[in-house]
Amino acid sequence: APVRAALHGRLLILDGIERAERNVLPTLNNLLENREMHLEDGRLLVSPERFQEFSFGAAKPSSILVPTHPDFRVIALGKPVPPYHGRTLDPPLRSRFQIRRINNPTANDIITKHVSEERTPVDGASSAKQKIASLVDAMNASSVLSDSPSQFPTVSPAAISSINKLLSTFPDENVLTFFYRRYPFVCPYHGDDMFGDIYAKVHQSFSLAATNLSLDEEESSPLSSQYELAEDVMNHIDKQEFSFQAKNGMAVSVPIPRGSVICGEGIEFADDFVPTVEQRRILVAMLQEHTCNRDILLVGHKGEGKSALAKWFSHLLGYDATLFSLHKDMSPRDLLMRRGSSKEGDTVWDFSALVKAAIEGNVCILDGVDKLSPNSLITIQSLLVDREICLPDGTRLFRQRGYVGCEEPSITRSIDGSVVLPVHDSFRVIALASPPIESSNVPWLNDDTASMFSTLFVTQPNDSCLRNILLTKCDCDNVLVDKVLRFNSLLTKEKASDCGVMTLSVRNMIRICKLCTNNSGGSLRSNISHVLMADLLPHTQRQILSRIFDEAGIEDLPTKSLSSSTSINIPTFFTNNTRQLPSRPEMVPAPFFFDIPSQIECVNNLLMEWACGERAFLLLGNQGVGKNKITDRLMQLTNVEREYIQLHRDSTVGQLTLSPSLRDGKVVWEDSPLVRAVERGCALVIDEADKAPVEVVRTLKCLVEDGEMLLADGRKIVTGRSGDGLIRIHPDFTLWVLANRPGHPFLGNDFFREVGDCFSCHTISNPDFESEVLLLQSYAPNVPLEVTKKVASAFSHLRKLSDDGDIAYPYSTREAVSVIKHLEAYPEDGISKAINNVLDMDSFDPSLYGELNRVFAKYDIPVKWGSGSIDGGKLRIDILKRRKEEGVSANPPELGAPKIGKWDKNNDPHVGGNQWAGGTGGSDTAGLGGRGGPYRLDRGHKVHQVSDETKAAVSDEAAAIAREIGQKALQDKLKEIGMSKHEYDMYEELVHPIRGYIANLRRSLSSVQDKRVERTWIKGQNYGELDDAKLIDGVAGESYIYKRRGFQEQEPGSGAPGQPTKRLRFVMDCSGSMYRFNSQDERLTRSLEAAALIMEAFDDDATRARFDYSMVAHSGDSHCIPLIDFGNPPKNAKDRIKILQTMVAHSQYCWTGDNTLPAVKAAIKDVQQNDSIDYNVSVDEGNFGSPEHIVVAISDANLSRYGIHPRELRSILLKGNDEKVKAYCVFIASLGSQAEDLKKALPAGRGFVCMQTGDLPKVVRDIISRQME
Repeated sequence: APVRAALHGRLLILDGIERAERNVLPTLNNLLENREMHLEDGRLLVSPERFQEFSFGAAKPSSILVPTHPDFRVIALGKPVPPYHGRTLDPPLRSRFQIRRINNPTANDIITKHVSEERTPVDGASSAKQKIASLVDAMNASSVLSDSPSQFPTVSPAAISSINKLLSTFPDENVLTFFYRRYPFVCPYHGDDMFGDIYAKVHQSFSLAATNLSLDEEESSPLSSQYELAEDVMNHIDKQEFSFQAKNGMAVSVPIPRGSVICGEGIEFADDFVPTVEQRRILVAMLQEHTCNRDILLVGHKGEGKSALAKWFSHLLGYDATLFSLHKDMSPRDLLMRRGSSKEGDTVWDFSALVKAAIEGNVCILDGVDKLSPNSLITIQSLLVDREICLPDGTRLFRQRGYVGCEEPSITRSIDGSVVLPVHDSFRVIALASPPIESSNVPWLNDDTASMFSTLFVTQPNDSCLRNILLTKCDCDNVLVDKVLRFNSLLTKEKASDCGVMTLSVRNMIRICKLCTNNSGGSLRSNISHVLMADLLPHTQRQILSRIFDEAGIEDLPTKSLSSSTSINIPTFFTNNTRQLPSRPEMVPAPFFFDIPSQIECVNNLLMEWACGERAFLLLGNQGVGKNKITDRLMQLTNVEREYIQLHRDSTVGQLTLSPSLRDGKVVWEDSPLVRAVERGCALVIDEADKAPVEVVRTLKCLVEDGEMLLADGRKIVTGRSGDGLIRIHPDFTLWVLANRPGHPFLGNDFFREVGDCFSCHTISNPDFESEVLLLQSYAPNVPLEVTKKVASAFSHLRKLSDDGDIAYPYSTREAVSVIKHLEAYPEDGISKAINNVLDMDSFDPSLYGELNRVFAKYDIPVKWGSGSIDGGKLRIDILKRRKEEGVSANPPELGAPKIGKWDKNNDPHVGGNQWAGGTGGSDTAGLGGRGGPYRLDRGHKVHQVSDETKAAVSDEAAAIAREIGQKALQDKLKEIGMSKHEYDMYEELVHPIRGYIANLRRSLSSVQDKRVERTWIKGQNYGELDDAKLIDGVAGESYIYKRRGFQEQEPGSGAPGQPTKRLRFVMDCSGSMYRFNSQDERLTRSLEAAALIMEAFDDDATRARFDYSMVAHSGDSHCIPLIDFGNPPKNAKDRIKILQTMVAHSQYCWTGDNTLPAVKAAIKDVQQNDSIDYNVSVDEGNFGSPEHIVVAISDANLSRYGIHPRELRSILLKGNDEKVKAYCVFIASLGSQAEDLKKALPAGRGFVCMQTGDLPKVVRDIISRQME
């Protein structure tokens, strides 16, 4: 474009210069300054004056010299950086421009101009227009005055003009209804999930302006329209105008642009579509925006009907809609054009689906605009806003109406060699997007995006609408629907996150009801668990989900089982003579398969669903459980041809469908197995789907759910239609996707979370014990049955340890089969050698080594590996240990002056006195169970407890004196803390028993992956590996056709974090009850073990690079006792023993009382405020928020003793969400059922009970995994 403008004397407009990558625009410096530029073809642009000098000289100018036109001018448009997001201009480039500040015209000026141009002003609209003008001017003025203009979007002039037009057409409409659609940042419809605190100042300014203008925010939303369709539009699809009926009775007839298809025949539309009241409101809003030539953005969670709404709209208006699925790897050019090749091998430019729709006047459905980078999406802004754009090949699109000098705008025109095409008046774009999960991923919905679309939020229908949908589509009864809706209301987004599942979409609920009514044999609880894939969840999260089931009143009923079946039942659907026999019998698998009971049940269930019409299946499970074997067996039983694709890290969207290659200098596109299976009606097996990039597997959604897919060569896979360039999906085509389960220890993507609700999902587990024994016998009939059972039992035990989080690797049936096959082939080797073949990898970890050794020893399998142990004695600080029952001190002596008491060198027991330190049940002295003493002192004797009434007799004066003595003793004790040889030996004795737990937690922390940041393929490089998608570009002579692995450079305003540092604060309970009741349940001992466990596990270079932790304590004296500061963990055993001794001292000498609530509240605030260092990107690069941090309070459950109600703790934990902090409580001690009662009262997934130190690594790993994955 710069070269064409320079040659032909045009005006070159550089729009968005702040978005250009560094060192790109400076290539124009010489062209701007001297009108000179070297071109890649060897020519040299020179100024017209210089060229003229050569022309009058003796020698003619060289043919390589080309003069620039004297009328050539450049205007650059952009925003200053800072304060806006983007990249600052290179000084040499900036100095070549004359700078002018351009302010937006006021809304009042724009509306006044439009009103003056109206031939017949509409009664009642002038007041509304004046209010909207005042509101817009107030918001834009606040943006200009804001300290952070980049986080204070403005309202564009185009949006103001469209509001004016709509108010003239719909004068009775609520003013804010139209405003919200153009300014979604203050829309009440999305709540706080989308933007969080990013636009807090915007909300404040808006509320103030709306209040001053008497505009009611509460009564308005983008869908709170005062109009509805006056007729049943389904019966009047051919009308050129629609009638809208206002609530006051007035009717408005509006001409509406339409597509070229008669009666909506050109688009496939579901006959069983059930439009809800909410969807009808959205349709009215879409039609209103359509009348003023606005494109539409539908934002909502997956499965809520966005695609159905877009197709419904297109169907009603006669559009042949094109689905354009977007993904992260799309470049700005891909949105407009792609390189192709002709039959002769020449390289050509092909229009994208978006450009074709613009020229032909169709609807283009952009599915997944939230997946694009901001720089890619902004590329089409001029096309959507101005209906003009310059394409990569030089072709220009222009607005059809109002084009000067074009008598026949439908005819392609050529101006100076540039092709010019009109954009059809009926062209519309409907963009679909999911709301971001975290506020840091919001940048795609900014003021630029808002100027391009009218935004409508699609939420889940209310219970009444859901009931209507489920009853209509599933033919089920009201009782079943009531239970499903009850469960759906309880499974909130917060609870679903804690459970590790997704909230139920409408698509999910329909599938659940169908499963319950199709005689599948499962109960409602099992079918919901099936849809949520609950079998794959860790034990703690399954418990949380079970609580929600119980709250919903959904019982865990026994289900009809097919495990006793000994044969496979093939439905008549597959044995019908009308079914076509395979034309390629060699493509029908013939697996080595043994029909064992557990897999027979799975095969029968899959066959039944397949015969009932299901055509997309997802099989999830650990490695080695038989996913491939089962699918191959299904193909064998049904005599169906199979195509196979194995995905991997380097898989691309293009490779999933087509593969380009060079033949005789021509680029030839080879159909992938997917295309062949679609055409021929085969079964397509996509293996290792979790290993491919997310954007690759996400494209399967458009094929499965929408029945459409665009191919790289321009062809299109469609449902039900045939034609040139169309590939019709064969009715027998079936898709089978295989993937490992998500989460630790697997390192792939979460396929189920991305597109799982489009599939019939099945969990493939390891066989039960009896089935596994039968399977092992089938592989090794000569191995004694006793040995086979031992192997099956040992591996079953290992899987249980993996499920519980005690070991990381999930040993599967594949390993057991490997062992038994080795014994069958080489019986002389013995079982020890066979076991070593699959387990030697773990022999390098001593603690894991010992754990595996004990498992096999339990089943008399002689594995000679030496000894390793994670068991051992209890942590001992001084003489703290558990005693048996306690006694009662009924008559303590009279109260006197508080004192420490005399020290008994013989350590004899003293009960009920007031002379000796360390006595029990007495008065005035340091001890346990008594009253009025200065602090607690345990000398190992049986404790005698005085009553609460007796304790209440201590005067305030005596209590004050006792507290003063205790504080002095505490300070003296803290000064004494050091690291003598005795203390070092004590620390080693204390840590040795928990070394195994430390290693377990350290392994878990090192394996937790933060999947928000991964190395990816960086494309458009001039070195690296050849990018298949750029093959034609290479033929055309381009050099940037390579790709390489690395981290993507952060785009301005992207808000995408770099490698984040997760911040954790541990809050330890050092209140007096920990010391007092340690003799009963060793709660202080467990607290010290927990602290040592955390300090040792986080003392690792790799862990420190990813996690920054601090530790504080609370007691009756203080709610925040610093133990470990952020960024300054203990460096050695001396530092760690000091921390443990400090915890004991505070618990012993502190005053009575509990500060759990203020301690957790302060920790939540502190962990966020201390995040002053930006670990991710600079403010200029658009850091929209720090990563979510974690607070873990480790405490006893003795809150009721101090009058603390569980709802107070619950409220504090939930308030942490507002600060981007997830807070949890781990109860390590309880009197009676205190801990379990507290856990039930807290939000689901926020409370844990750990009565054994060994359970703590699982809890910490689960908590961190939820935030990282």
